[in-house]
Amino acid sequence: MTRNSDRSPETLSTITAIMAALDVTTAWKHFSATVSAYGFDNIIYGGTRLPTTGILGDLRDALILHHGPSEYLDIYLGEELYLHSPTYEWAESNTGFVSWPVAMAHLSAPPTPQMMRIVQLNRKFNVYSGFVGSLNDVVPGMRGVIGLSPGNAMQQPEADELWARHGHEVELLSRLIQLRIASLPQSGQRRPLTNRQREALLWCSRGKTMQDVATIMGLSVATVEKHLRMAREALDAQTTAHAVQKAVSLNLLSEQA
Repeated sequence: MTRNSDRSPETLSTITAIMAALDVTTAWKHFSATVSAYGFDNIIYGGTRLPTTGILGDLRDALILHHGPSEYLDIYLGEELYLHSPTYEWAESNTGFVSWPVAMAHLSAPPTPQMMRIVQLNRKFNVYSGFVGSLNDVVPGMRGVIGLSPGNAMQQPEADELWARHGHEVELLSRLIQLRIASLPQSGQRRPLTNRQREALLWCSRGKTMQDVATIMGLSVATVEKHLRMAREALDAQTTAHAVQKAVSLNLLSEQA
């Protein structure tokens, strides 16, 4: 374990900035700037409180953050290559951080066409080495995974040296960003709730009846029902109670939302 006095001024400054951030975008900007300055130019983070399968479940409920070429992310997510990645598979059932070769050593099945597609994608963007971190143990009930890769065709032995110098700080900041994201509003890839939809859900979460909500909001019951129906659609929820549960899990009903 690294002592506080051993941490670089950059890391200490980034810790302060992440904890002071009032939204996910700002927190991620400080995190990715520092981690990329340490040499890890390509970063993909995914997290969710609503997993159905795997780490991320339905991507519409997941928060995806990225630093690097947008084309890479479009292909990696658009073709659902992450579901076939040995590093993603490793992160599903492990915690901590390992290099790509260590994660791939756990692979029991032969390489699939999708895995070969990942190799081709990495080569296209000069990515030949990297690390994966499972953040499932940071916040109870929240799952998360992060991938970090140096650019410029850096091979794994050189990347391992880079990790030996900065890995402990990258791990610390990765766990911190997971912790901070857990406390900030997030909507994943679904369309955001309107203020009226959020307010109606908030009062429902406090046990108010439909008539109560209508009176409090100064609306008709029919209009409140409309806002709740649209909130259910936005959150892909079957019932209002389900919508409330999803909104609470995503911190959408907090004062900062």
